[in-house]
Amino acid sequence: MPLPRLPRALYWLPLAVSCHQGSDAPAQVDLGASSSSSTSPEPPTTSPPTSAAPTTSATESTTGTSTGPGEITPTTGDDSSSSSSGELASSTGDTPSPGCGDAQLDPGEECDPGYPELSNSGACTLSCQLAKCGDSLVQTGKEACDNGPSNNDDLYGGCTSSCQLGPRCNDGKVQGAEECDLGEDNGSGEIPLNGVACDAGCRFEARLIFLSSLTYKGGELGGVEGAHLKCQSLAKQAKLDNPAAFMAWISDAQHSPFQDFEHGPQTAGIPYVRPDGVRVADDWNALVLNGPGEGIIVTEAGDTLFAEWVWTGTAPSGKVLDPTAHCQSWTSTSSDDKSRVGRSGIDKVQFPDAWTQWATDRHWTSVATRTCDKDYRLYCVEQ
Repeated sequence: MPLPRLPRALYWLPLAVSCHQGSDAPAQVDLGASSSSSTSPEPPTTSPPTSAAPTTSATESTTGTSTGPGEITPTTGDDSSSSSSGELASSTGDTPSPGCGDAQLDPGEECDPGYPELSNSGACTLSCQLAKCGDSLVQTGKEACDNGPSNNDDLYGGCTSSCQLGPRCNDGKVQGAEECDLGEDNGSGEIPLNGVACDAGCRFEARLIFLSSLTYKGGELGGVEGAHLKCQSLAKQAKLDNPAAFMAWISDAQHSPFQDFEHGPQTAGIPYVRPDGVRVADDWNALVLNGPGEGIIVTEAGDTLFAEWVWTGTAPSGKVLDPTAHCQSWTSTSSDDKSRVGRSGIDKVQFPDAWTQWATDRHWTSVATRTCDKDYRLYCVEQ
């Protein structure tokens, strides 16, 4: 009697068991391999993922080559990493040709005498380009500096468009914020005729004294302290050193230069100098004994003004001239109040006799009495 036929679905059972048991289980025969069914499972159509590194398609570009996870090394524009000239030239901002340094003039090269002759301080740079002003490289013997696009003919302390040093301290010319510039003699103690020494920072080895560029009525000064503040404001606007150290040469019943200015053994030998570099006096003692040389005739702005009236109320000694005549302590603009004035100086060349009288009688600080409604200048002295 024939055995009963098994249902077709049972033919898959041994294969399912085999898969469940793993790779060590004995292979099973697929009894239904020769038949097809709409319910049979389909084999996978995609490959399993691999650990291979991603690749770049032909339509993509990169700026470097991978050296590790998340790292990119910049390239020089060619596939060769063995060109030492290309590596060194990267600092110039130019991309060297692949053959830069082979002593042959290749496309894109302006020069190529061979690698030993290439130099970023020579005539042919490491990128095989001719050295030129404005390339940010300093060519030895021809350029003193090169700030590239920042070269500027007017910038103090900068580099000019011809790659030479611009205006600066120690070039022998007074410019920018300099008070003086004796070139190689700066800081040496050398003193020019009628002048003073200049330090290594282009500053006078002296104290500045100037005539105010502005005029004021007596009462507009706001007292002696107000006069000091006006001198300080002018010095600051003119960008002079130590603007807060300036004081007005002016007196009232409580104040005077003799009382308020710094003088004594500690200032002996420290000269006074005008903004134009002309020595006014060797020190305090010389100023009060002999006066300010040819006069305090230069303003903080550098303008020369002869025969200007100046509010002082001060005797040649630096003391108050009249304790009662000082425009009510420099608060009154009334024509009924008065004070003493000086005169800035006389043109010695044109009026030699008038200058002699001005100097002999020390008219620089006391020459006449004027009413307080008038507009006059101030002497401002650095302490």
